[in-house]
Amino acid sequence: MRGGDSAGFVERGTSLEPRDADLGTDRTPLERFFVCKVAGPVAVEDGDWALGIDGDAVDGATRLTLTQLLALPQRRVDAWLECAGNGRALFGLAGSQPLAPEANQTPWMLSGMGMATWEGPSLGDVLACAGVRPAAAWVSPVGLDHPNAEGEPVRMCLPATKAFHPDTLVALAMNGEPLDLMHGFPARVLVPGWVGAYSVKWLERIEVSSAWISSWRADTYYRRRAPDGTDLGPATSHPVKSSLALPWPAETGPGRQQLHGYARTGEGRVQRVEWRVDGGSWREATLLASTGGWAWQPFVFEWEATAGEHTIRTRATTDLGATQPDEMPFHPAGLLWNGVIPHPVRVV
Repeated sequence: MRGGDSAGFVERGTSLEPRDADLGTDRTPLERFFVCKVAGPVAVEDGDWALGIDGDAVDGATRLTLTQLLALPQRRVDAWLECAGNGRALFGLAGSQPLAPEANQTPWMLSGMGMATWEGPSLGDVLACAGVRPAAAWVSPVGLDHPNAEGEPVRMCLPATKAFHPDTLVALAMNGEPLDLMHGFPARVLVPGWVGAYSVKWLERIEVSSAWISSWRADTYYRRRAPDGTDLGPATSHPVKSSLALPWPAETGPGRQQLHGYARTGEGRVQRVEWRVDGGSWREATLLASTGGWAWQPFVFEWEATAGEHTIRTRATTDLGATQPDEMPFHPAGLLWNGVIPHPVRVV
């Protein structure tokens, strides 16, 4: 998506979800990449912009221009990016657990995610320009989109272990092109494997601290929670999940159909994907070539479709032994759906 054209997208509150759940295989084209935002994009002239670095765990406040960021060693990271609320609508559609209206501001279906090749300097290399002190324990990127419904600057808080991972980037390019306005120009953070909220767009500054940095996002909203609301800790890495590249509900003709989808996990690697139709037995899908690392795992299988109403399910398992659950516990804010999805398909 270049500029602000929303053609081909469904408006989900202030965000944009691709109408087509087929998001590509190796990567998602920019014109089909989801947009998650709480306010309008921030128009920035690169000549007027510089990234600030400050906090009690750097030697001194520093500002880096786009030219200076481009002069640092650049890394390429293939990574899928997904909103923590992707699949939020499924709590009602598939789990019979409709959310309260205030929790359903962005009723994502299955396409609040995308796969891209990201380029830019490692966040650690950027912070090193300000002189990182041994006391550095937390890193908090802050976005320029201050006027928003949250009532405070968009920011998250990363532990130093994740912030200084070499694949955590200050991303300047996406799929071989400079970031466009809707995806965070001139710079955003990429935190691979973690929920998209950490990959703050339209960077303004980054605070490096010896202590936790509070914000509404980090302290209140992006949390794992029990069905009764009990706080279970921050929402960080994505759980293992899979979904089909099909509309909801889907419709197809009879006969042999080749279906594909996307498995992904924030921890470990996807080792197996299985599929079943209606009450049939689980069968193994074929895993397609993946760019590895933080990339999603595409899969494919063939189904001999017969006329009528059917339900197709997929489930993924990682090399660490994690498997998608058959039933998804309720989350009051509709975050981190990773249950097995009963995808309705009509064959006509």
